[in-house]
Amino acid sequence: MSDENNQRPAGNAPRGSSRNQPTSKQSRPKRGSTGSAAPRKYMTQQQKEAMYQRWLYIGLGVAAAVIVLALGAGALWQYRIMPNQVVASVNGQEITRRDYWKYQNISLYNQARLYEELALQYTGQEQSQFLLYSAQLDAARKDVKGTTDVSEATLTQMIEDQLYISAAEEQGVDMSMPVLRQQALNSFAPSDTPIVTPIPSPTLIPERAEWATQTAEAIQTQEAEQAAMLGTPMATPVGVGTPGATPVVDPTPDMTAITSTAESDYQAFVNDVLPEAGLTEEQYLNLFAKPLVARDHVNAEIVAGVPQSAPQVDVAHILVNTEELANEIEGKLQSGELTFQDAVAIYSQDTATSTNDGKLGWVAEGELPEELDAVIFTMQAGDVSAPIQSSYGWHIVQVIDTDEDRALTTSQYDAAVARAKSDMLDAQRANAEIKSDFYNPTPTATSTVFTPPVNAPTPVVATPVMAPDLSATPIAGPTFIQASPEASPVGSPVASPSATP
Repeated sequence: MSDENNQRPAGNAPRGSSRNQPTSKQSRPKRGSTGSAAPRKYMTQQQKEAMYQRWLYIGLGVAAAVIVLALGAGALWQYRIMPNQVVASVNGQEITRRDYWKYQNISLYNQARLYEELALQYTGQEQSQFLLYSAQLDAARKDVKGTTDVSEATLTQMIEDQLYISAAEEQGVDMSMPVLRQQALNSFAPSDTPIVTPIPSPTLIPERAEWATQTAEAIQTQEAEQAAMLGTPMATPVGVGTPGATPVVDPTPDMTAITSTAESDYQAFVNDVLPEAGLTEEQYLNLFAKPLVARDHVNAEIVAGVPQSAPQVDVAHILVNTEELANEIEGKLQSGELTFQDAVAIYSQDTATSTNDGKLGWVAEGELPEELDAVIFTMQAGDVSAPIQSSYGWHIVQVIDTDEDRALTTSQYDAAVARAKSDMLDAQRANAEIKSDFYNPTPTATSTVFTPPVNAPTPVVATPVMAPDLSATPIAGPTFIQASPEASPVGSPVASPSATP
């Protein structure tokens, strides 16, 4: 074989033939490849089920983690964050939702017990209605904890408690734990035999003392007449009209027994009621007894500063809507065309006094709008004023008489005390730093209808107010207002503490 034949490529194809060249379907193997395709892998049914099970477990684990996180976040919110949220602060003293829940719980309990006491004074439908109120209040206690609602009335009460405590601290009032506990015990004692000696009210001046005696005698006479009409005349006390008879003497109350009973009832309250509200005894004393002690002493100080007599004027007025009409009336009065009484009957739009010559009675400063006060206390008996504008319209005032030092009636005195207490709270509120999203005190809206003073003469005998038909009264949350120390206090039931005022 020649050299040419030795150099010929192997195979039968001649050199340069396409048989020896790579085609598009016979591409060169990739770098790193073995040159042959890997065999395709097939999963058995058992392997597939294992894989699906593995993914199921992963999914369940993720879902469980999400649920745990959600529950943890909810528990954190419910048991840590929400209870510690501050609903109000007074001079840095925080009131949390937890405090609010506890306060509201005990307030509802007190009100329920008061309704039970009222039920004892009635029979039939009225008694059933009061007992229903009591049951509803007890049921409402269970829904207090955890609520995001905030009663503005309750929060206002709690804020005012702090204002009273601040005022009491300024006065140096003793609010130590023994004092607070004695105050709490007093809430369980009968109202006519208190354990804590009440702070004495100011001694009545002679005129007011005489009026008080006359009022008491009138009430006693009225009660005797009512008893006689019912066929149960009041019994004559032994000794009256019976010479030699032994007078009836009220027995001296056994304070030891009263204190013991109050102590027993209080301990039952501490053991049974406070745990339901989430309160310890110390927390209860600070939350309820402390404000009571503060209010008693601060209010007593306020009452002591209210005078029992004051300069007063006996006045009558004409009230119209426009200045033009007021000027026209003034002109007719000055010319003598009309008497003051005739002008009242013809023009005055104050229906409460227009049939009684416009008489407002004896008034002290503060009982009438300040625009009238600024004028009438500079006038003399018999004077008639020029038109005076107030928020109610235009007044023309006649001064009938004056007295530089006239005793205040009971209603006048009570109104003066109420104004003094309100002024004290306003002053405390103005000087305090109060923060709350649920508390926004606004001035009391001024009525657009003129209301005569409490002592304005009544030309017609007032119609007796009938007892309400409780069967038709919608059930609503009650509001109790405790009587002030100078008034006859309303005692709380023996087995429950008195509601915070």
